[in-house]
Amino acid sequence: MVIEMNTEMNNEMDARVSPSLSPSETEGTVKIAVMTHRGAVRAENQDALCVAEKTWTGDMSSPQVVEAKFPLLLAAVDGMGGHKGGARAARILAGSLSQGAAFGAELDLEADKRAVRSLLEDAARQMESAARQDPELASMGATVSGVVLREKNAFVFNCGDCRVYRFSEGGLERLTRDHSVVQVLFENGEIQEEEMRFHPRKNIVTSAVSADSDVPFELYAKGVSRCESDVFFLCSDGVWEALDTPQLAQRLTPSELPVARRAADLFDALLSADCRDNVSFLWQTT
Repeated sequence: MVIEMNTEMNNEMDARVSPSLSPSETEGTVKIAVMTHRGAVRAENQDALCVAEKTWTGDMSSPQVVEAKFPLLLAAVDGMGGHKGGARAARILAGSLSQGAAFGAELDLEADKRAVRSLLEDAARQMESAARQDPELASMGATVSGVVLREKNAFVFNCGDCRVYRFSEGGLERLTRDHSVVQVLFENGEIQEEEMRFHPRKNIVTSAVSADSDVPFELYAKGVSRCESDVFFLCSDGVWEALDTPQLAQRLTPSELPVARRAADLFDALLSADCRDNVSFLWQTT
């Protein structure tokens, strides 16, 4: 993955944000299907996943389903920096998020944003320290998408081109904004959104958490509402590049099948598609 940086910050509040929760309303649990793998082409998996205090790296043979209580931090991380740096950067960032994954029961956009930014800055400092000890790690960095889930709402964020989607009665909706050259081309009307998947510059991101302290990262963040039937889906770019939006929406449509089976079917579909990158996802269901 290639990186081009800028320093713009994006923040917005979704109009569907629901009232705050009281502590007594945080007793509910959700199921999350977890899957990360090198994919069909790459020699190494440089992605990582985080659910609360637990992280996943390396290749999983099949999806794992875990249960967790609200409020709950989920994150998908995509490392970069060559054979030596990519996987380590992903582990550092996922580890930083998992170690500081305690969030309040109430949605507070500014407080949540400060908390996430602090965790990402901690990861950047760890990368910088590693690079000082080993110059070969100087180009290490990672992109990330995440969500702090609460029963009635959620805090969504990203840096780079990992994504968060929400599947609801209205269909599949991308909640994050990529920091990438192709995102800018799409917003300028130069390409269609689906063309982002195949464009020759699709691998150029404009922001990432990196070992270069002279280049600040850009954080996109917003609050959104959450209905009980909503499904949140986080993934690295290898997933949304392999499957188009209708294909992904079809896979995420509610079904009577267990989520573990559906997650396995999704993974098989990703490997069968033109998947040329690592594939990692977190699939939250009720």
